[in-house]
Amino acid sequence: MAGKRCIILPLRSKRGRWAALGALLLAICALIWLFRPRQTTPPPPSEALTAAAKELTDYDVTLKLIPERRQVSITERVAFINDTGDTLTSLLLRTWLNAFQSEEDSPAATEELYDACYPQGFSEGKLTLHDVAWNGTQTAWRYDDDAQTALRVDIPPLAAGQTGELLLRCVVQIPLCAHRSGGLGDTYQLGNVIPQLSLYQDHAWRADPYTSVGDPFVSSCANYTFSVYLPEGYVPACSAPLTRGQDGAWRGSILAARDVALCLSPDYCQASARAAGGAAVYAYAKTEAGARRVAEDAKRAIDVFSGLFGPYPYPALTVCAVDFPFGGMEYSGLVMIGQSNFLDSQQDTMELTVAHETAHQWFYSLVGSDQVYAPWQDEALCQYAMLRYVRARYGQGSFDTLKYYQVDSPMAENIPGSLTPGSPIDYFGDLTAYSSVVYGRGAALLLALDEMLPGGADAFLRAYAEAFAYRFATRQDFEAFLNNYAGMDCSPLLLDYLDTAH
Repeated sequence: MAGKRCIILPLRSKRGRWAALGALLLAICALIWLFRPRQTTPPPPSEALTAAAKELTDYDVTLKLIPERRQVSITERVAFINDTGDTLTSLLLRTWLNAFQSEEDSPAATEELYDACYPQGFSEGKLTLHDVAWNGTQTAWRYDDDAQTALRVDIPPLAAGQTGELLLRCVVQIPLCAHRSGGLGDTYQLGNVIPQLSLYQDHAWRADPYTSVGDPFVSSCANYTFSVYLPEGYVPACSAPLTRGQDGAWRGSILAARDVALCLSPDYCQASARAAGGAAVYAYAKTEAGARRVAEDAKRAIDVFSGLFGPYPYPALTVCAVDFPFGGMEYSGLVMIGQSNFLDSQQDTMELTVAHETAHQWFYSLVGSDQVYAPWQDEALCQYAMLRYVRARYGQGSFDTLKYYQVDSPMAENIPGSLTPGSPIDYFGDLTAYSSVVYGRGAALLLALDEMLPGGADAFLRAYAEAFAYRFATRQDFEAFLNNYAGMDCSPLLLDYLDTAH
């Protein structure tokens, strides 16, 4: 009996120790799960977004990064719906990256930008086509311009309302260039890299050149689905929120997007936040502190603008640090922010840049406009929105100070020539004049409307955003809507602020 007790008691004690150890491990696992970094999940698309996505052209895009060659292979299937009202015999796609093939055509190779964009000397970017097919049959194609940014694809006659599938396979060479399309080192910004249908307007496809000043991109909304294959360690930031599947591919989709972009880097740290209406904010930067800061800035901007101009259009917004000398660049669901904004000395500039670029989700993405012939229609509205953000967050005194520098001073400048906020982008020879005239003087129009309209400019812009949601608004549309909203002819006011050199 004693011997049995000597044997039995230690066995019970050992089992107890294992049970206690198991309970401790379970408790540790529970704590790790409870306090783990959590990926903020985007909400389902809104009813308005879902409704807008119906009967839009669908893009199914597969990308694979080949970093040792600085290349990305792209397979793109476009389920095209002919909503032009005309019978079509060709499609026109914008292959903007080809503008980076030569120093003569590159928008980054101007005297003003060259050193900042090409710190290691000129680097070629281009798109090489391998397959072009319509409804499963190879078809003829050609470029309409010397820079090879306007790709025309022949198709059998396609009546209004009919559909067909376009298949493209290509490889793109990403230049060592600090621009929308490019990147330095291992960071890649793929803005305006994916071939995209141009805007069909007045019975023809738009084929605007890639200017060095402004954003010469005009397009209709479409739905995009992504599959992204990356080497281990690379982190993707995309217009569509991406999740990684068991096969290693990153997948996601975005509805009714005006344009899309991706940024890829092995150095990205991620932070997330939850904004007004449940929108998820994803931020990517080279440091955790930078990612957290920009996530909070973007969240606050969405909170303010959702209250002023209506709900944020998409389930998520991605904000990412990139290599370029500009403040920022907008795409549907994604904002690029220049690395210099992440310096500790640039915190105020960072916040203002994020606010301006976030406002473009309403005025560019939600409400499309002609960024070539009427750049004020998104830039001036977003500059005004940035001022309103400052007043909401910091009060009237900060608003007045920023207004002095951003609007009053440009209004007092002696601008050479006859440049006005209503000028098309090819009138501007440098970014300084473009910023002063289109952003600064253009915002003065909105401040004038703020004093004149019942409910101010905020109520007007909210109504404007709702009326033209996921559509394209011309200057004539803006003016007609304003006249109806104000109950008076506002044409003289627009003529004074947009078309008169001061």
